[in-house]
Amino acid sequence: MIKKVLLIAAALILAISCSKNNPTTPTNNGDTGIGNTGGGSIIEEGTGTSNPTTIADFLKKHEGRYYDEYQSGNINIIERDIRLRIENGKIYNGNEKTENDMSKGKIILSGNKLQLEFIGNDSLKENSGITLFNFTDNTIQVYAKQILKKENFQIPNGYIEVGTLNGAAAYTGSYYQWYQDSSSSPMVKSYIFTIDENGKIYARQSMKDWKYELNGNILSYYITEENITLKYTFIMEQDRAINDVIYQNDEEVFMEYKKSDLLTPYVGIYSGENITLTVDEADAIMTPTLNNYTSILNGNVLTIYELSSTMKEHKIVFNADGTATYTKPDNGGTVTLK
Repeated sequence: MIKKVLLIAAALILAISCSKNNPTTPTNNGDTGIGNTGGGSIIEEGTGTSNPTTIADFLKKHEGRYYDEYQSGNINIIERDIRLRIENGKIYNGNEKTENDMSKGKIILSGNKLQLEFIGNDSLKENSGITLFNFTDNTIQVYAKQILKKENFQIPNGYIEVGTLNGAAAYTGSYYQWYQDSSSSPMVKSYIFTIDENGKIYARQSMKDWKYELNGNILSYYITEENITLKYTFIMEQDRAINDVIYQNDEEVFMEYKKSDLLTPYVGIYSGENITLTVDEADAIMTPTLNNYTSILNGNVLTIYELSSTMKEHKIVFNADGTATYTKPDNGGTVTLK
């Protein structure tokens, strides 16, 4: 159960999925965010810049293809997925060639932090959310934050009183996000908590044993289970609540993406012995087609990880003369690609 509640489901920027790896503890190295505490705290209004030139210059210093590395069903296999690409001062999702569309959002930069906020359209049943990138040495700590929308107070069916907090009456209302059980089910409002005019908090029956606190405008609730303490903190605002930081045993929970090199220097089509390698700025694809693959470049060495019952590694070394040397997995020999 503990893993199910690590991150409350949210439709966030860049289509970032819930982390498949274990929660990671930030070291705060390189964190020079202004007016913030901790690597995962949001950039507050007025403490950063939204100047496009400044942001583009910052991104150019961190160019690369960033990937998630994790263990899933098979604990003996390390899987990898490209999550985003930064090139020419722009951000791209995964292996997409189209720049991330932030026309319905805003970007703020502060120190080593870059914050992307997506403004959802409630009439279209879109959630709002924030993705915070904390750039460190050759990695990005990624914090996905839900934004709860507020409507007039009501007690949803099945919700019970879980506590009363001094000062909570200032935030009277019901806080929700849009939620979908499956791709074929409708989008419905999922209420996380609701507060009445006396500061009483109502939540699901399953949250009755959680502890609740309010310090200023920061609402926190937490539970200890299986020797693990989970704590959620929300910044309460006039018409919404921002899930700022999630803690596990007092340590911030985030996803970590590792940096690999851009493919652009080796864009082209390489072929030899019924094998074709197509490289563009977004991905490197081998024909005959590989299933469940991830292509990662480090220096002049491209590794294509192919997941089947095992993890196979296809190694391609780009040579100075424009050719490439392909080493097949399982000692299958080498092929020169021109």
